[in-house]
Amino acid sequence: MLKRIGKWKVEILETGNFWLDGGAMMGSVPKVLWEKTNPPDSQNRIKLSLRCLLLDNGTDRVLIESGMGNKFDENFSKMFNIEQSNNPLSDTLYDKGYSVKDITHAILTHLHFDHAGGAVKLDSKETLVPMFPNAKYYISKDNWDAGINPSPRDQASYLKENYVPIYDAGLFEFVSGNSTILPGISTYIVNGHTKGQQLIKIESDGEVLVFCSDLIPLESHLKLPWIMGYDLNAQLTLEEKTTFLNLASKNNWWLFFYHDPNTIAVKIKRDEKYYKIVERIQINDG
Repeated sequence: MLKRIGKWKVEILETGNFWLDGGAMMGSVPKVLWEKTNPPDSQNRIKLSLRCLLLDNGTDRVLIESGMGNKFDENFSKMFNIEQSNNPLSDTLYDKGYSVKDITHAILTHLHFDHAGGAVKLDSKETLVPMFPNAKYYISKDNWDAGINPSPRDQASYLKENYVPIYDAGLFEFVSGNSTILPGISTYIVNGHTKGQQLIKIESDGEVLVFCSDLIPLESHLKLPWIMGYDLNAQLTLEEKTTFLNLASKNNWWLFFYHDPNTIAVKIKRDEKYYKIVERIQINDG
């Protein structure tokens, strides 16, 4: 199991699962191919994880992504077959020996509901408040703009109740381009899925892990043509994936998956056609 990246203690937070349409997740890839690795249910949905990442260097406790949250109704839960505890993020943190008050930096790769839903909660007065009262929140300025004025194609994924309360509380730090958030933690901007998505690169003592978010949501998406139907610009995603995977292969990066229900992280090497996995960490590994 992945325990450390240099000076950073790594905690993998499995906050729950949900199910999305397999065709939409795989784009133009025929079902006869993708169902081999991602079997669908009776409604053609495939299982996706909500795997957040906590980094702790003894001073800073950095959370990457926030899961789905729990502010949805029964119809929403049934639509996506959401499988999680009543308080998924705080429960998972507690199991690791932390509380939401311990988080000093909360980094969101983008503001889609399945990534930012846990960043805000309802308090005892049913008021929407930031989940992490002692943290600064980080989002790219371009993605903030996309979330405030979403395009017709992805406006259903941007639910303003998940992030406007953070802005109102004055807790957002807007990140411009590829930037350093803390020494050893930086952003890598990609725009094919949605404008201003920031992958998160953790680098320490010669080791590198990249939180791939929705550039490569599943291990299956390591194949270059496997691109989500949700992406706003599939051609741009293809270009961004090609550049990114070449860098990851050349530099021996760990690639961390947010949505893969079985595989946590891999290392890859360029093969004749695509990329072969040379190391893999799965949820049932010790």
